[in-house]
Amino acid sequence: MSTKNDVIEYVRQNDVKFVKLTFCDLLGRQRNISVLSSQLDDAYKNGVAIDSSAMTGVGGVDLKLIPYTSLMTDLPWRPHSGKVVSVFCNVANIDCTPYACDPMVLLERQVEKLAELGLSAQVATECEFYVFKDDGDGQALQPIDNADYCACSPFDKCENLRREVILSLEEMGLKPISSHHERGRGQNEIDFERADPVAAARNFVMFKAAVKNVCSINGMIASFMPKPISTEPGSGLHLSITLSGKNAAAASKSFAEGVLRRYRDITCLANPTLNSYKRLGKAYKISYGENRGRAMRIFGKDNVIQLRTPDSSCNLFAVLALIFAAGREGIENKYALRGAGEGEEYIFDGIRDAVDFAQKSEWLHANLPVELDNVLDTMRQRNDAARALETDRDFFEFYSDV
Repeated sequence: MSTKNDVIEYVRQNDVKFVKLTFCDLLGRQRNISVLSSQLDDAYKNGVAIDSSAMTGVGGVDLKLIPYTSLMTDLPWRPHSGKVVSVFCNVANIDCTPYACDPMVLLERQVEKLAELGLSAQVATECEFYVFKDDGDGQALQPIDNADYCACSPFDKCENLRREVILSLEEMGLKPISSHHERGRGQNEIDFERADPVAAARNFVMFKAAVKNVCSINGMIASFMPKPISTEPGSGLHLSITLSGKNAAAASKSFAEGVLRRYRDITCLANPTLNSYKRLGKAYKISYGENRGRAMRIFGKDNVIQLRTPDSSCNLFAVLALIFAAGREGIENKYALRGAGEGEEYIFDGIRDAVDFAQKSEWLHANLPVELDNVLDTMRQRNDAARALETDRDFFEFYSDV
């Protein structure tokens, strides 16, 4: 969809009855308000009011959702007669001016600043998740199968499920390129082709929704928790960033170094839950290289920088905005890329250390608006509550919105 009129005409011609006005809060959770399709034109003109607590956890400010024209998606798991579509929205102030804390706006501005340097970027995602039996007994989590890496049917019992997810994604206009069973029991991965940063973040949000809905329809439960089973491998969200344009090869190296220098600032948002650090442990050093213990890989020939530590509990709009801010800083200052393997500093031991570091980071406060402190406080409170949890089932239920 390229214009507002295109979207409205599509809705009219395809018997769309409801439009989900979709956005992400700053903790990365998908939110939406449903309106009748007849109200869509008014939503474009005047917005739809929401409370700011939906974004930051702190109320008192009236905000609006403004549909983002090019980000409309069919929801194929909903009825095909009287169908439902999702339109991603910008968050705006009550006077319809851009809201400074909208993560999509933050990312758009960073992409624009990169363009001022003669560069553009694309982002590809590799998303891991677990699938469990929905037995309803409240006991230990039961993975859907006991298969391992790249297993085949009949050992891989998720093969048909992944096929159904991918077909749904294609109906939604998303472009997955491959899928396979991962190392853990019931663990899967679906990879996407490169897209512009805003589209890649939107696609990731809609991908999670597709997986969870398709699993629910089939009597299963999907989880994007970083470490849903303490004895099984964790699930990550690998981000591959490709730069093109003016002096892209040299710029990519400076970009990578800029990100490495700000990695600890970014970690709190890229790994925002207590459960995130059950996956990370002391496994990753802030450096680049081929082995799994490095936070970054670099594919120099293709100007590709891959970050290996983020997980799917994050708000990808905000995380990419920070990554591009750090990378742009590296380009502007012509940072020289350190040698492979250099940098022995580990990522934080836990979420408390990450939040404490973030609250003291002048760079982070300069690149995210004042509501960052509200978000960090909310994050701290939520994860302090999670410390009382003991079993995998407890964590699973607590982080059911991940």
